[in-house]
Amino acid sequence: MIHWMDIIEVFMTTILVSYLITPLVRKIAISTGYIDHPKNTKVHAHPTSLLGGVGIYIAFLAGIFTTIKLSHDPKLLSIITGSAFLMVIGLIDDKVGMLPEVKLLAQVLAAMVVVKSGIRVDFLHNYYLDVLFTYIWIVGITNSFNLLDNMNGLSAGIAAIAAIFFGIAMWGTNQLYVVVVCFALAGACLGFLRHNFPKASIFMGDTGSLVLGFVLASTAVLGSWSTRFLTTSLAMPIVILAYPIFDTTLVTVMRLLEGRSIFHGGRDHSSHRLALLGFRRRRAVLAIYAICISLGVSSLLIQRLSLRSAMFVFGAVIICMLALGIRLAMVNTGRYGRGKGNDDVE
Repeated sequence: MIHWMDIIEVFMTTILVSYLITPLVRKIAISTGYIDHPKNTKVHAHPTSLLGGVGIYIAFLAGIFTTIKLSHDPKLLSIITGSAFLMVIGLIDDKVGMLPEVKLLAQVLAAMVVVKSGIRVDFLHNYYLDVLFTYIWIVGITNSFNLLDNMNGLSAGIAAIAAIFFGIAMWGTNQLYVVVVCFALAGACLGFLRHNFPKASIFMGDTGSLVLGFVLASTAVLGSWSTRFLTTSLAMPIVILAYPIFDTTLVTVMRLLEGRSIFHGGRDHSSHRLALLGFRRRRAVLAIYAICISLGVSSLLIQRLSLRSAMFVFGAVIICMLALGIRLAMVNTGRYGRGKGNDDVE
């Protein structure tokens, strides 16, 4: 039986493990050549170690294994298995690069692992449509966090905020093991952030961003949102993860309108556009954190309000994000939005 003290212990343990192990991971990255070198599509000025995602993942697993017996939960085991597979894919991509199509196929295969274990939505009342939606959700959110890894602290910070609000929202359910997963992931991200924000001695790389998105997307489907209405249960994870969805949508739409491939990176993400509006990079990231916290609070309101009031909050979130998107779309990214290569990190 999981107690609330176990959840606090997991949270603090993963913060500590992630914080302590990241410098060791950095040394391994340097010795094995996992270095991110500056290029025209990136904003960092000096070669920086990768593999930060390995430290995050080790801390995350430490929190899970000390609290939950995975042999008793095949669904949770499938999330661990799928995320481990994506971490390996990230290791390969960070070292030698990978075609976007191959990376996409890997995400589909990882999603297949969790879907085969029984993790899927069921609101469409059709097995095949439910499975298709689950694939789209998991792959889409995984890609969103991969794209978000473009400034110091951005992807890890947003993942930590989302995981905390996931955990708070599910606290009152009988799925406390899902809450453990949420706070284990949040703690692992926060411990890593000390080495990645505001100045970075190490980047998480695809090794981390793919895992963060995958675990959050899978957990959103696995967990119970404990609301009285199907509509609000669907709205809650969407609102919590609204910023990654927003950023990916903005980048995709703008690149298509400009006749560019959506798979080629560039300095045209929402964070870059905020910087071009006059925000320093650190303040741009903090502003995005504030937006994500506001979205998390909105999701908790949706959970507790009447259906009409909840839909008003959801509508207000959509309008605000749409207004922000229109404003950021008007920012001229110039040549910085037209670079080729991987999405940038600071």
